[in-house]
Amino acid sequence: MNCPIKRASLLLYAVALLTAACGPDATPSAFRATLPPTALSAPVYSPTPTITPSFTPTPTFTPTPTATFTPTLTPTLTPTLTLTPTATLTLTSTPPLWTLTPVTNAGAPPFQHAPADFAPTAGWSCEDFPCEDDIAGFLQRIRVPAGYTVEAAGRFPGQPMQITYGPDGRLYGTVLENGTRNGAVYALNPDGSAERYSGDLISPVGLAFQPGTDVLYVTARVTPLQGGGLWRVLPGGATEAVLTDLPCCFSLIDNQPNSIVFGPDGYLYMGVGSLTDHGESTQPESKPFADVRAEEAAILRIQPHTGEVTVYARGIRNPYDLTFGPDGQMYATDSGILAGPGDRLLAVSLGAFYGWPYYRTLGCEDCPPRAAEVIAPDLLAFPDFTLPRGLVAYTGAQFPANLFGHLFVALWNGTPYAQRIVRIDPNDWRLGREDYTPEPFVTGLIRPVDVVLSPDGALVVADFIYGHVWRIAYNASG
Repeated sequence: MNCPIKRASLLLYAVALLTAACGPDATPSAFRATLPPTALSAPVYSPTPTITPSFTPTPTFTPTPTATFTPTLTPTLTPTLTLTPTATLTLTSTPPLWTLTPVTNAGAPPFQHAPADFAPTAGWSCEDFPCEDDIAGFLQRIRVPAGYTVEAAGRFPGQPMQITYGPDGRLYGTVLENGTRNGAVYALNPDGSAERYSGDLISPVGLAFQPGTDVLYVTARVTPLQGGGLWRVLPGGATEAVLTDLPCCFSLIDNQPNSIVFGPDGYLYMGVGSLTDHGESTQPESKPFADVRAEEAAILRIQPHTGEVTVYARGIRNPYDLTFGPDGQMYATDSGILAGPGDRLLAVSLGAFYGWPYYRTLGCEDCPPRAAEVIAPDLLAFPDFTLPRGLVAYTGAQFPANLFGHLFVALWNGTPYAQRIVRIDPNDWRLGREDYTPEPFVTGLIRPVDVVLSPDGALVVADFIYGHVWRIAYNASG
């Protein structure tokens, strides 16, 4: 492995996670500091009215003659009304989905700033980086542009994979425990402490609360090496399976059901990785290339109440994270093949095909040509081995107005141009140029794995190695 890590304990785990992604050209100093490159509110959900047919029970009165005898010699019949209950049938439809109300940045101030600078590469309490509990050291090392501040927001007891805010205002995360691939969902309390929220899960990754509810959905594996699934976590932590037959897994640590996000239409969208690296044959003696399942290397659209699945977009080797911009445009990060090429950012469209594994450096030489299939372009190609992970579109109102709709991406790996959060304007005309470099927005991190927005519009970053969570806020006077 050519991405050595100089740390012990938990850092050894990160080495194992990099095994599938680091190629022969990866930078040998994986844990050294990276080098510099040569809405008025958060989304508000509103219900979509749905008419539910039902039959209402109606009392049925049946006259029943009852004989009543009087002291006279003439019998008199007196009718008496008797209530007789009847069975009625009530039909309940599938609960309605909630749709997203578009957000705006009206009133946010414009501001231009220089990129974040870079911290020294040595001299910290644990060589290249501060020690695990050296929060002051990390706050000194982590750099952001002028006008922004960094603070510690808590710490997960393990290695976080992805994070999201719940309706209670707490930050939730899928967390791997005790250096293993097993884990659970944890919640960070306002005081920074963490509590276990769900039951045991195998390799949990994506998580998302359904709008208008406190029901959490989580992706994970059915077994360590087979079966991808979607679980529903009910209030109180009980889990129930929604789907258990999704494509999985390329390796113990790679390519499975990944990120999930609810779209403006109320449906759940999920990224699912490929079962092979580049379409190579799993039975080379009998066939030259692998059969690709319709639901692998794809983004799926799922009706969360019924589990109905359709394919939204295809040809994406390992779509790790998904987000929607304020205009409803979907974006995705994708990890490249083991040889390096293919780390990219995509603007995803319904029905589009993004090339894996049949084209360019992502292609398999023995695969049949697919000339009739139109290959959609990348929005941005990242340098090899940067391994883009977390992704969020800025839809808050705290940051300057000119950042509204911009994308923040976590580049995970320990190589030049990575170990940072970068900012990208998806409408920047320079995106197609070879000399374009995304703006370093947060530097000095070890392994940033996800980035989200807090309810007040701050940017929140989870670092994989020690489970630290950092909050970046804007302060114009600062």
